[in-house]
Amino acid sequence: MEQETIPTWAIHRRLYEWVLGFAKTPIAPAALAVIAFVEAFMPFVPPDALLIPMCLEKRNKSALFAAIAVIGSVAGAMVGFFIIASIISNGAGWFIGEDQIQPIVDEFEVRGQLWVFVAALTPFPFFLLTAAAGVAKLNFGIFLAACIVGRIIRYGLEATIVWWIGDRAKIFIEKWFNLVTIVACLLVAVGWWALR
Repeated sequence: MEQETIPTWAIHRRLYEWVLGFAKTPIAPAALAVIAFVEAFMPFVPPDALLIPMCLEKRNKSALFAAIAVIGSVAGAMVGFFIIASIISNGAGWFIGEDQIQPIVDEFEVRGQLWVFVAALTPFPFFLLTAAAGVAKLNFGIFLAACIVGRIIRYGLEATIVWWIGDRAKIFIEKWFNLVTIVACLLVAVGWWALR
């Protein structure tokens, strides 16, 4: 089969393929930690892109790989909450999209903890929420708990699905996983609203 040629302008696709290249290398766990860390406070390839093929390659280590992704992502979320939020608050938020963050900051005054959980679990850009949470001065304990729980569910579910059904998991995750997480978040939001 002829290999697909990636256009020169498709920078994000090239970055995605570069990330995938780490999956079968000895430095894959370290690469996963770094990618999960960076993606939590700036636009980058989601760690899922590397986590899934790593779990497929070594299914018996799926739980370990998920834990690495969670730890890296939560550590990066703290960079977003403290450092990136501080930069934005001091008027230098243009590089991360301040116009995207301000509406989220406003929303955080009402439903901050729910939004962090939603971003940690779904494909919504996590970096926007970690920075917005810091700018909005969301309670750090609530922020941290939402990050940990959301990321454990997301990466833990992906790793579990791969461990359970193997190669078929990649197709299932790519096709249905984001929809499943969005539905789960909607159910959580409805439950949260009902309790309020």
